[in-house]
Amino acid sequence: MSFVRKLASASFWLTIASWVSSAVGLLTMLIFARILSVEEFGLIATATLVTAFFDLFSRLGTEAYLIKEVDPDTEDINTAWTIQLIIKLLIALAIYLFSNWTAMYFNEPKIENILKTLALIPLLLAFANIGIALLKKEMDFKTLMFWDASAKITSFIITLLLILITPTYWAYIIGMVSYFAIITITSYFFSSYRPALCLSRLNKQIEFSQWTLLKGIVNYFNNKCDQIIISKFIGSATLGAFSITQRIYETASDILVSPFIATLYPGLGQLDRKSPQFTTIFHNTLIATSVVIILLASLLAINAEQLVTIALGSAEKWHLVANLLPLAAPLLITRILSFALFDVLTLLDKIKFLFKFELVTAIISSIVLFLAVYWGDIETLVIARIFLTALSCLVLLFVLQRLISLSVSVYLIESIPLIIAATIAYLVTAPLQIILISKVNNLVCVFATSFVYTTTYFAVLISFISILKNHSTTYALIAEQLSKLKLIVWQKLTTSDTKQT
Repeated sequence: MSFVRKLASASFWLTIASWVSSAVGLLTMLIFARILSVEEFGLIATATLVTAFFDLFSRLGTEAYLIKEVDPDTEDINTAWTIQLIIKLLIALAIYLFSNWTAMYFNEPKIENILKTLALIPLLLAFANIGIALLKKEMDFKTLMFWDASAKITSFIITLLLILITPTYWAYIIGMVSYFAIITITSYFFSSYRPALCLSRLNKQIEFSQWTLLKGIVNYFNNKCDQIIISKFIGSATLGAFSITQRIYETASDILVSPFIATLYPGLGQLDRKSPQFTTIFHNTLIATSVVIILLASLLAINAEQLVTIALGSAEKWHLVANLLPLAAPLLITRILSFALFDVLTLLDKIKFLFKFELVTAIISSIVLFLAVYWGDIETLVIARIFLTALSCLVLLFVLQRLISLSVSVYLIESIPLIIAATIAYLVTAPLQIILISKVNNLVCVFATSFVYTTTYFAVLISFISILKNHSTTYALIAEQLSKLKLIVWQKLTTSDTKQT
């Protein structure tokens, strides 16, 4: 199977997996948004923030190491599994032991028992089958899709039953634990590999992992410092609203963008890093990704208030989410771009650089975001975060320009038509939305607004493609793919007409 065909197949199955996962996550959020208070959502967000800190010590890059190795042997694989086993068991113990101190630090006594329950997650994952990483290396995302989807659906059913018994945040917490229990058990069903204790390749993997671990620690503070600051200095209620805003954007990106980005690392890992094909494919991926995420962020921003009312049940209860959604829209764009940029730099063995880069950005972000909260409010913090992440992406693009001859200027210039298309679509759609709000219900308004915006966006974009295809290799490729798509559709239609005749 060719690289492009293999990547397309992987993207398809990852898309299905993301849709199932996002659908389950969205339904769970819709249900609990009506049951729990904003403060209770904040409790869950704070607890998961703490467990995420401990979990980062398990992210030693063992999976990335196996994907990166051309032909890992049994000792490589078993060493990776044994490292994960030891680390996750220690993490489970640490979460349990520090639960009381954490509750006192955040001045939230209820968090103690939540954390003690969540300590079961790393305990369960410690015994998960490392063979799942081999399926990722082989890009067998069809099997991975069925594995994750079956666990998500089963745990969702368990959560629904728990809601009937105890309609509190405990149904959410126990539902989370059940998901990871199912993931661990079924990992041995979906992968035939059977791990064994082994540390013979410990030194080799630690050499790769030490920078990955250090990078993970600073990455946590870089990405989570806003939540830590909100939880400590503003309160759990605001953190609850902020986490819901993030969840909405993450769900949207997981449905349409993340599946393709997730295939990028193992896909590009099969190419020669020094070949022009490597740079070309990555550049085209950035442009294609930008097309989708700019549209997605725009739709969420323009429909923010209506979506909050539909999804969360009450715009009054979740008014802060409605205010933050349009403001935080650029964070969706920078989040997805950051994933792609970090993946490529990891493939280029720039782990030490990424550690140093994230250490500097984590320090700067912590200072800037603290000052944003001290002198302003949650909206000021979001604006500061947008500026910091955009600057971070720009710096990484210039680094890749030096390493793989990725042209930053070409990427930025080729992104201008996307911004123009989004702006024109907004100018066309905004007056229509004002009229619709007073005449139709929220759901109809969202569908109508989204249809008009998307149609206008792509109409303008296609116009730019036809103009620029003779001046840009990227737009020439897009034009070529559109022509092929039209031909396929035409052939299908004419074949159907012939059969009917």
